[in-house]
Amino acid sequence: MLLKWPVTLSAIVFVGALTQGCATSNPYYDPKKPHHRPDGFVNSDGSTVSKSFSDLMRWYRERFGKSLPPPPGEYVKSYADMPHEHFDTAAFEHEHQREVAWLGHASVLIKGGGITALTDPQFSERSFPVQWAGPKRKVPSPVSAEELPPVDVVMISHNHYDHLDEDTVKAIAKQQPNTLFLVPLGVEKTLQSWGIAHVKAMDWWDTVVVKGSEITFVPARHWSARTLLDRNCTLWGGWVVKNKALSFYFTGDTGYGDDFKQIGERLGPFDLSAIAIGAYQPRWFMKAQHIDPEEAVQIHKDVRSRQSLGVHWGTFELTDEPLDQPIGDLQKAKAAAGLADDDFVLLPQGGAMLLKR
Repeated sequence: MLLKWPVTLSAIVFVGALTQGCATSNPYYDPKKPHHRPDGFVNSDGSTVSKSFSDLMRWYRERFGKSLPPPPGEYVKSYADMPHEHFDTAAFEHEHQREVAWLGHASVLIKGGGITALTDPQFSERSFPVQWAGPKRKVPSPVSAEELPPVDVVMISHNHYDHLDEDTVKAIAKQQPNTLFLVPLGVEKTLQSWGIAHVKAMDWWDTVVVKGSEITFVPARHWSARTLLDRNCTLWGGWVVKNKALSFYFTGDTGYGDDFKQIGERLGPFDLSAIAIGAYQPRWFMKAQHIDPEEAVQIHKDVRSRQSLGVHWGTFELTDEPLDQPIGDLQKAKAAAGLADDDFVLLPQGGAMLLKR
């Protein structure tokens, strides 16, 4: 049987396993900040997400002869039945004052208090440096950059290809030249190389005011790389948007740790949190960088979120679990934590909902 390698081998894991750090000095280095290093960045506790070559080979051996990930089947019948609908731009733009839409993977469109913000837009067919190779969408994008409503700010969590897509970002900037792109330290250089000038780089706990909303970049437990030579040269994190009508939190990609209680204490509670729930198996390999649904529910509680939305699932096959497994695992995690069904919800890709009052 042909071994079905996860796309992380070529897009993420290969970089993580075979490189040890940034190949250049860190121009942003501040010795007063614990997550800064002369050669890059680390997590808030000083840790790095680094897998050895032997770890990579262990994963290979465990997967040998297996067709992983398997197709959906337990909670959704097939790939074609994954929850999906075309995004209704007109309804989102005009009908309601506080609304959120899930546009697939980690792309979340949120509006409230006079601002419309978008996280990690990725509308391309593949999550890879080129569009003829790499991980391919299993569910079509529910929207194109040209179909988006007016977006005031785009917030990028980190520079991995499934979160920072060149074609999508360029298309948004071309279509909406006044949109501000907020990025982690170092990622501004990538966008500037694409010809995008309206970009601001931020460190953890930095805040910028956009249209009366305070937008803060907050810690996450992850790592960064787009090549074999730039591991952790740029920062990673999540985003908080706060104004009189809205309090929103987006985790970005992350493992679990103490950061979330601190985020909740400093900036919570939140009306809505968009929390990653997919790409988590095998746990021994993924735990440091990707939470599972049980940990996502714990983050929901840590940050004191009134309601949460599961994201980062059901679009690209990045790890060993089937695309529909987060549906069942989230339901089990909610039941174990005593959450009501509408405390932590899932939307179809392209679907929208009003925020709780």
